Amino acid sequence: MSSEQFQAAHDSIYNTGTRLLQYLQEIRQGRLSEGDDTKGLQSVEDEINKALHALKEQKYQVAVIAAMKAGKSTFLNAVIGADVLASESEACTVCRTDIRPIDASATPRLLEYRQGQKKPVVIAEGDSSVIRQKFLDHTHKLRATANHDNTIRFELEHPIEAINKLSSLTGFTLVDTPGPNEWESAGFSTVALKQTALEALRTCDAILFVLDYSSFKDNTNSELLQDQG
Repeated sequence: MSSEQFQAAHDSIYNTGTRLLQYLQEIRQGRLSEGDDTKGLQSVEDEINKALHALKEQKYQVAVIAAMKAGKSTFLNAVIGADVLASESEACTVCRTDIRPIDASATPRLLEYRQGQKKPVVIAEGDSSVIRQKFLDHTHKLRATANHDNTIRFELEHPIEAINKLSSLTGFTLVDTPGPNEWESAGFSTVALKQTALEALRTCDAILFVLDYSSFKDNTNSELLQDQG
């Protein structure tokens, strides 16, 4: 199913449910005026309202995982439509990063969530190049200090060009996770980092593997696939 077909199906279901709800409300109001008990119709209305709300607020989490230097950041930047995620020869993904779409008129932000703190820390906001550099600098700091601040995850609020015309995917989240050779090169809590990454993958609706065809059969990719079994 194409994105256009998905959007059309979403709109059709939502519009049909809305019309049905309006029809039931009209019937129920008429019966109320006649003194009838409308608890049955009210129950149906409540269920339709719940279904419409769930359809509108549906959350979709897609985890993206790859071995280091397989092109994951390049792929994600292409989906986002901005060069906002850094890529270099060493590990760049040391924590889970949730990429949440925002309206094109809103200001992009990079947030950091730390253990024991409810409110996130704003690392950067505004231009994608500024966010990219500060994200990279902060990653280097985490690696150099062995995650002294106990960072749990990052959240990038940014328009996602690939879905910005799809109102059906307002609850869409890309989850960037560190791959196996990043677990070993992060320089801190590799066991905890691996557990965090795998937990993120297990709780997502779908997992997208980015594989380098030139090294498809190497040990890193084998471990990456085996850990999802």
